[in-house]
Amino acid sequence: MRSRSNSIEGPAKTCKGNLHHCTKSEKADLLEPDPGYIRKGKKHRDYVAETDTILRSHKSEMKAEASSKRGNDLSRDDLLFLLSVLEGELQARDEVISVLKAEKIDLALLEAHYGFVTPKRVLDGLQRDAIQANAQQWQEDIYEKPMSELDKVIEKHKETHKRMLEQLLLVEKSQRQTLYELEDEKQKHTEYMEKSDEFTSLLEQERER
Repeated sequence: MRSRSNSIEGPAKTCKGNLHHCTKSEKADLLEPDPGYIRKGKKHRDYVAETDTILRSHKSEMKAEASSKRGNDLSRDDLLFLLSVLEGELQARDEVISVLKAEKIDLALLEAHYGFVTPKRVLDGLQRDAIQANAQQWQEDIYEKPMSELDKVIEKHKETHKRMLEQLLLVEKSQRQTLYELEDEKQKHTEYMEKSDEFTSLLEQERER
């Protein structure tokens, strides 16, 4: 009499030999991966990854040592040359930044800032030189804040009007003083003429006698 295990292994072996004679469940059992094989594969992958990491770190250390050796081998002239190259690159970068800043400013703003109309290249050059010289930065945009600028103009006009009124009051006071003096002179002249007429009449009377 066959055992149950033999009866189960028999069809399994038959399925392994010919998949057409297998049922769906037997095919699923055959296609299911072996857990032991999976564990072995995972261990192998972990080992390969760990080995690769060690190799990469070793290579990076070797590169760092080689670069440090090359750095130590550089002479003073080489270091000065590299420093001059770096300085030139920084200056070129600053010039490019200043040119880009100057080109971003509107032509109308440049004309308003410098107070005259010229080709845009000239104004861009002036603004670029100002940026490179670390001059006073761009002032408030009068075109972006018209109301505030209008308030400033009104305030300035009020101050000018006040000063003009003060000047007019001084002129009026001086003119009034001059009129008083003229009136006084006129009065004196009138009195003098009257006295002169009296004196003349007295002389005529004396002559007639």
